[in-house]
Amino acid sequence: MKHIILLLLLWSAGMTTVYSQEKELKPFPKAWKGVERFVIQLPAKDAEDNYQVEIMAGKTLKVDCNHHGLIGSWAAKDVKGWGYTYYQYTSTGKTRSTLMACPDKTLQDKFIFSTKLVRYNSKLPIVVYVPKGFSVKYKIWERGNQEMDAEIK
Repeated sequence: MKHIILLLLLWSAGMTTVYSQEKELKPFPKAWKGVERFVIQLPAKDAEDNYQVEIMAGKTLKVDCNHHGLIGSWAAKDVKGWGYTYYQYTSTGKTRSTLMACPDKTLQDKFIFSTKLVRYNSKLPIVVYVPKGFSVKYKIWERGNQEMDAEIK
């Protein structure tokens, strides 16, 4: 009997999480043909104004020793009637790179990306739409506490 109650509790907790996510994402458009939707849910932090989120849309490609970047564009879009923002990255997957002569001709797998810096807000998910075959990663940036004086020259 204890096992059944435990299973019911675990099942209902999972259902609550799924229901909550569906409810939170309801205002946002579903992914359309050729596009995938990624969602970033941030944990609550004290003084969230001291943080920012760097969103990276990209692909893992085989590249040489040069510095590579993805060619594409970011757009911030509004969810009509809600005041929420979502982000869309469009790209054909073409890359740009430096033209250094690589001493080692070996190609390595590397995540090639384009970035967008957005406000940290744990109350709303960050919803990102990218072309199929791309992935989304992110970093959290924290502002330092020490202020520095600039010099007059």
